[in-house]
Amino acid sequence: MGDTNHKSARSAATIERPPWLWYLYLTATFFLAQHNLSYAVSGIGNYNFSADDIVGAVAKGSLVHQVVLFSLGLVTLVSLMRNRANRPHLDSPLGWSLLCFVVLAAASPAWADDVRLTVTRTAVFCILCAASVAVARRLSIRELIWWILFSSFLFVIIGIVAEVFFGTFRPFASGYRFAGTLHPNGQGIQCGLLLLSALAAADLTKRWRALFWACALLGLVFLILSGSRMALGATTLSLVGYFGAAFSRTAKVAAVCGLGIFFCSLLLFSGPGSLSGIKNAAMLGRIDDPADDNSLNGRTMIWEEAGSYIRQRPILGYGYGGFWTPAHIEAISDKENWGVAASHSAYLDCVLTLGLVGLFMYVVLLIGGIGRAFRFYRASQDPTFAFCGGLLILFAVDGLLDSVILGVSLLLFVCMVVLARLAFLCRLEQPQGHS
Repeated sequence: MGDTNHKSARSAATIERPPWLWYLYLTATFFLAQHNLSYAVSGIGNYNFSADDIVGAVAKGSLVHQVVLFSLGLVTLVSLMRNRANRPHLDSPLGWSLLCFVVLAAASPAWADDVRLTVTRTAVFCILCAASVAVARRLSIRELIWWILFSSFLFVIIGIVAEVFFGTFRPFASGYRFAGTLHPNGQGIQCGLLLLSALAAADLTKRWRALFWACALLGLVFLILSGSRMALGATTLSLVGYFGAAFSRTAKVAAVCGLGIFFCSLLLFSGPGSLSGIKNAAMLGRIDDPADDNSLNGRTMIWEEAGSYIRQRPILGYGYGGFWTPAHIEAISDKENWGVAASHSAYLDCVLTLGLVGLFMYVVLLIGGIGRAFRFYRASQDPTFAFCGGLLILFAVDGLLDSVILGVSLLLFVCMVVLARLAFLCRLEQPQGHS
């Protein structure tokens, strides 16, 4: 499984024809399901919906979302029936953990308060689960990286064009955050995906390497412009995980020394105001209310409100997606004086929806997935597995302050595909990259 296989796999990757129909279909699906041009229209400071808008969206639903998800379910069914290759196998702890989490979520309408809402959101989750297995069977991890790069690049470009068209692209204006077709926090994650996938693509092949680096630079610039500190931190840690695994010890030492010299030089030449300048840079130019200095932009107050509900149903929660009903949204939004549609923490939302049992399974699933990805990398030296580990780190860290397990998003889906691939389609003695 050594260097010869690794080199042959890299060579094969340069002559594979990408499955463009899948790329285009999946990209269109997640653009229609997740993106909204109203963010580009609204302009600086108007990035959050009101409580009435959120309640209306939850109560009425979206016809576009329904059509898109029905289409995804139909395509998934056809793909699973027609694809006879890469049959899943259930012989790993990660596979059992993933199956148990899905079964728990699927059974959660049995104890939900709002059965209709929980059934609807559980059905969406099950469609995503089935689609992730279908995509994992159809696309190799290399092809998945190309798709993430293609879709995230396209989404960022569409966001830039939309803001320019509506006159809201003002990167030098006070309070500006790059939103495009998503909330700035979501757009930050989109840019993080572009950065990570572009660097991975540059490592996989020598062709078009300069173009991939340019895409990575684009992702970095607009990640910073999004003003999302959580997205920047999560992306940084994912890159540390990826490069820490994929690069040689000499390259790691050189990178650490280079960063050390850079920051020491920055402190030396910044002068007396260096600390305030560094703090401002770390805050991405955002100035928070001093009264809310420890509130994480209001998150801790939401967490306190959610805690009172958790104490009422701590074991199994309120059903998958079943806590954020119109009644709960209105009650919490009224107390916080802004529209609140989620707890802004995947881990807290996991407790609200599936209880402490669900949280335990979720954490075990993430830790198991990250560990299995890096074990495959050490066994095969295939950088695609290092990418999988970095991607799951991005997902796990971003979940600390964002509700990444609710709704339909590119990040959630690609992580589901990676978990399905690692759990059901890869074996330690012969990983996917060499099958």
